[in-house]
Amino acid sequence: MKTRLYLPFLGMAFAFLFAAQQASAQNQISGTITNAKGDGVFYATIAVYKQADSTILKGEVSDANGKFSLKDIPDGQYFLEVSMLGFLDEKLSDISFPRDNRKNFDFQLDEEAQSLSTVTVTAKAPLLEQRADRLIVNVENNITSLNLNLLDVMKKVPGVLVVGDKLRMAGQSNVTILLNGKTTKYMDVDALLKDIPGDNIKRVEVIHQPGAEFEAEGTGPIINIITKKNSLFGTNGSLNAGVGTGHNWRYRTNLNLSHYQGNLNINGGVGLGRNAWYEQLDLIRKVGDDTYTQTSRNTNPSDYLQANLALDWDVTSRHRLGFSSRWNGNRRDYTIKNVTDVDFADSNDGDLQLLTDNQRKGDWNMLAVNPYYSFEIDTNGQKLNFDVNFVRIRNDMSNFLQPVEVNYGVSFPQQYYEQPGNTEIYTASLDYTYPLTKDVKLLAGGRFSTADLDNDLRSFLSDSAGVLEPNLLQSNHYIFTEDIWAGYGKVDWKAGKWSGTAGLRYEDSQSTGYSVTLDSTQNRHIGKLFPSASLSRSLGKKLGAAIAYSYRIDRPHYGDLNPFVFYLDSYTSERGNPQLRPSLTHSTKFSLLFENQPFFNIEYKQTSDATQQVIQQNDDTGEAFQTKVNLESFKIWNISLFFPLSFIPKVNGYGGIIANYGKYDSPYLDQQFRQSKWDYTAFLNASFTLPWKIDIELNGWWNSGALEGILNSEWLFGTDVGVSRKFFKEKLKVSIGVENPINRFYHGSVTYSNIRLDAVNKWDAPVYNFQMTYKFGNQHMKSKSGHNSSAEDVIKRAQQN
Repeated sequence: MKTRLYLPFLGMAFAFLFAAQQASAQNQISGTITNAKGDGVFYATIAVYKQADSTILKGEVSDANGKFSLKDIPDGQYFLEVSMLGFLDEKLSDISFPRDNRKNFDFQLDEEAQSLSTVTVTAKAPLLEQRADRLIVNVENNITSLNLNLLDVMKKVPGVLVVGDKLRMAGQSNVTILLNGKTTKYMDVDALLKDIPGDNIKRVEVIHQPGAEFEAEGTGPIINIITKKNSLFGTNGSLNAGVGTGHNWRYRTNLNLSHYQGNLNINGGVGLGRNAWYEQLDLIRKVGDDTYTQTSRNTNPSDYLQANLALDWDVTSRHRLGFSSRWNGNRRDYTIKNVTDVDFADSNDGDLQLLTDNQRKGDWNMLAVNPYYSFEIDTNGQKLNFDVNFVRIRNDMSNFLQPVEVNYGVSFPQQYYEQPGNTEIYTASLDYTYPLTKDVKLLAGGRFSTADLDNDLRSFLSDSAGVLEPNLLQSNHYIFTEDIWAGYGKVDWKAGKWSGTAGLRYEDSQSTGYSVTLDSTQNRHIGKLFPSASLSRSLGKKLGAAIAYSYRIDRPHYGDLNPFVFYLDSYTSERGNPQLRPSLTHSTKFSLLFENQPFFNIEYKQTSDATQQVIQQNDDTGEAFQTKVNLESFKIWNISLFFPLSFIPKVNGYGGIIANYGKYDSPYLDQQFRQSKWDYTAFLNASFTLPWKIDIELNGWWNSGALEGILNSEWLFGTDVGVSRKFFKEKLKVSIGVENPINRFYHGSVTYSNIRLDAVNKWDAPVYNFQMTYKFGNQHMKSKSGHNSSAEDVIKRAQQN
């Protein structure tokens, strides 16, 4: 089986593990921490730092008797620091291994002259952080994201617009979603965004110019969603429960537990709930002189269950083994109500009205398992990481269309669809980091992924007697496989005020789409080099500038290639396009930074064979269908200005304006499609604290209307409000939020070729949410004297290094 491909990687990883474990197993530092009276100091922080660059290697805390022990220290030069709030720090330099494999040190800490019994230190990451290659949005302590799902958390990302239940980014198309750095290409992303609880998310990373270490997949920005990972010692947990209501009630509850002791860290959680969604779509289409007015109302409840389990094991100070796993499942059973009124311009028989109930049922579940191994080869930063990922998705959907014509005397057949599907994805990657000098670092790695997808669409059509018979013309059993081999090399360098990167990635993909029903095979081979580079310079103590370039690809999704016809009602359908080609994008971005915060950006992208969703129409039958096509050329300029709100006293947050100019030039529907448009987006996120420790957060955005292929949208906006307060020594947090208390829904139109269409899309708004979160265990670790300790932060930094 394909898992055999991973055996060479596993053999290499465990060979490194065994060799290095033997090299460092004997080095140890131990001792005792006491105060001036000779009593042991409990929970003092002992940290070992590398002499070369002062980065932390290991961290530990003293026990109730003041004793500590740090084992499995690699050979090298170190210094040691002992700290405890309320005492003066102690430092010991010139510690060397393997000069003496076992060292014992005793420390006596002197109390500070000033009493610190009332001092409380709170460290909170800023909402936005600009790093070398990405924008970090720290949503962990965000108010309004609690009690909501991942889709609502995305509202806190600058430039991201959640329009209904769809994710858009102002001025950008084809956004790539990663979950903990892993692809979601073959997954039901809409289900993931709705089912993953928002309070499980630690941060969101927006990467506009990904380097060579990232997959080349996707022509738009990468949004990497990082889930929370336990960093608290002892046994801890949290219980979360919330309810919400819009058109319908929804609820969610989840329990998270963790245990961190010694070199073992395990955490997991379970959650269940119901997502309730409402959507209304109104369409007015002109077919010649006839008018088709269609209204669709969709009340979509979804019951979900999710569980996750992760384990980290520090085998030695240089070696870490672990795994993370996640299971998500949901079940849906709902009916979409469609009403179609047809006004025939040249008919004396009156108008036609068609009522269609589209009954949908479905079970979807996903299992993801990710074992990994990391090896710190030396104390200079030489590292090796080996990662394996397995994803299995099971999908069993059905829908039953029951059209009834009420006043024209036309009979429409009933249609029934079954669509079972199975997906399996295997991925293995090996990444190596080697510091050539203190300021030059080499990165290299390889990756292999294989995906097998089996989708069997079975269609049935009623005969004159109302009996459902197999409809072979609309049935299609489609099998899709894709293998991708990749390798990359990258150099990071720094010279004075200058720094930069240069990388090159090669990807070779082989995909096969086979229609069992049609006995038709389509093979596709793509082998390409993808360069990337960046250059930045410090312009002073607070100002900096950077420019970056990348070349990327967007391969067609298997669902878009599948040549199916899936009816929503008798006049509208969705269709696949097996002739889709991959899109290729050159992208360049210039940025100015102020105090390491995003300030001003200009980005230019040029895409060939841009993949775009469009609507086509058959004037003879009056049917319209949605599909994806390639547009020959798409060019886009994107200008953004961000600003912090820290200039307002006691207010945190950010605001921004994005101007976007997009231009299409492509033959389409026997015409030359040349259209362009400027659109503008403004957004604001502000938080502040009222008396009685009541936290308030306000969030809002406005868009002037964009051009998306042949679809032209009008202006729209959305808002969110959140209020929260903590009780019982901050262990209980109560949050109340309102989504879209005021907003404008989506309005769009198409005027091209034979298509004249106006659309209005409405969704669930406003939605009221209430949530309580209770944390238990050693959430706030303290010494015997009651002072807060910094041990967690020290040890966490040691793990990260």
